[in-house]
Amino acid sequence: MAGVVKHRIRLSARSRSTLLYACLFLAPACLLLVIFRLLPAVSAFWHAFTQWDGVSAPQPVGLANFAELLGDGVFWTALRNNGILVASVPLWILVSLVLALLIYQEVPGWRFFRGAFFLPSVLSPVIVGTLFTALLRVDGPANQLLQALGLGAAAKDWLGNPATALPTLVLVILWSIFGLGVIVFLAGLAAVPSEIFEAARIDGARGWAYLRHIVVPSLRHVLEFWTVNLIVWSFTSLFAFVYVMTSGGPGYATMLVEYNLYLQAFEFNRMGYACALGTALFLMVFGVVLLQLRLMTGEKE
Repeated sequence: MAGVVKHRIRLSARSRSTLLYACLFLAPACLLLVIFRLLPAVSAFWHAFTQWDGVSAPQPVGLANFAELLGDGVFWTALRNNGILVASVPLWILVSLVLALLIYQEVPGWRFFRGAFFLPSVLSPVIVGTLFTALLRVDGPANQLLQALGLGAAAKDWLGNPATALPTLVLVILWSIFGLGVIVFLAGLAAVPSEIFEAARIDGARGWAYLRHIVVPSLRHVLEFWTVNLIVWSFTSLFAFVYVMTSGGPGYATMLVEYNLYLQAFEFNRMGYACALGTALFLMVFGVVLLQLRLMTGEKE
């Protein structure tokens, strides 16, 4: 009996030692998260209730910044543009999924395309934005090609026309990220037993029916993961594209909430109002993700 007690004491001491080492290894990462994530978030939330230019002492103004936000037409225009980007997420997913499926089925040239599709994802948004700004200018290669093909009437100022600026931006973003989606879906397809796809092909499943009834259910969790990522990304990670390509214009045709936040903070020195924008953006993204997760959970039940 005494031996059992001693053995348990040794195990308990070993467990405490393991826990201590784990905490020591995690401490630097947790400290960095607190310093660079948690504290700035708390500071931004507090400054959202102040009038502050980033230099002088902040002056508490209560809910005045949020009241101004609700009446700000630029904010609602930017939010609408973000909504259009979110509505484009199914297109971004569909393109990546179809291409991943073609590569998985090893169509002719699949080895080349597997690397070629991922290449745009390696380029930074600044490089992509600069490249397409040069290609799509009025006298750029895109319009010159249209004129050479006898389609000069279709030539436009793609980024300078309010009617085409945002759709063009959506397509540029699609070109930039679809390769990463291809990699994600290829990983998901590799985890699905090949017998499922073989049985479906033997049963005559083809085209849209094959995609809808076989591929999509098999990749449900991967689709959910990638959809959530794209929705968050469409709200929080497109600043560089807008900054390089359109600066939110023409007019406010491509203004996004995160770009408006940048303008308020660093162009107009309205840090307090920018913090209110950031707080509203966080709450919106958090709410959209919670709603999406809730819908997914409801579908599973």
